[in-house]
Amino acid sequence: MDKRLLTCAALCVGDRLADIGTDHGYLPCYMVKNGLCKTALACDVAPKPLQSAREHISAMGLENSIETVLSNGLDSVDGKGVTDISIAGMGGELIADILSRAPWVKENKVNLVLQPMTKWDVLRKWLYGNGFEVKKELPCREGRFVYSVMQAVYTGEKPSYSCDLRYLYCGLVSADTPDGKAYLERQKSRLETAGKGMLGSADKAELGREMLETADSLSAEIGM
Repeated sequence: MDKRLLTCAALCVGDRLADIGTDHGYLPCYMVKNGLCKTALACDVAPKPLQSAREHISAMGLENSIETVLSNGLDSVDGKGVTDISIAGMGGELIADILSRAPWVKENKVNLVLQPMTKWDVLRKWLYGNGFEVKKELPCREGRFVYSVMQAVYTGEKPSYSCDLRYLYCGLVSADTPDGKAYLERQKSRLETAGKGMLGSADKAELGREMLETADSLSAEIGM
């Protein structure tokens, strides 16, 4: 269990976890072994990683508590009793697509724990536009990489925060911890790079300027 998965575990709240893209099944094994949930589904789209998960589950003696499911996202997952869904290590666009194909996530108000590797802005925009509220975000630094893990739930209402560039790039992360500061610094750099690249384009110059203004405001927030 690396720091990224431990951060995901900290945002799970219920008795039955569905871990999508489980790979070796580390997260569901950790959750069940430590009494953080009672049962779990370890799900993956490919047979080989799912077999690795089965072997790890068996080695931990958790076959009676964790079921492996061959599934493209949530397509083959029975949502009955599922309280938490974790989707980590994928692009934000793919995470949004997976959730969009599972209406029971909304109906059951499942607690979502999401860790996008890329396209975080696409995921945040999708959640905002589809009635999901991000309750919490925890930044996580792992080596030279820094991530944000989101906890979201369907409310059907417009969230209290604004869906502006600052939110799309940084979410609810603040600079009050070293990991939070590192995340904001990384996103500030990305905004600057993208913004400068757009200034020379007639149809994107305005967005480029907005990105640079957002980066400047992040500098003040971080204290740079």
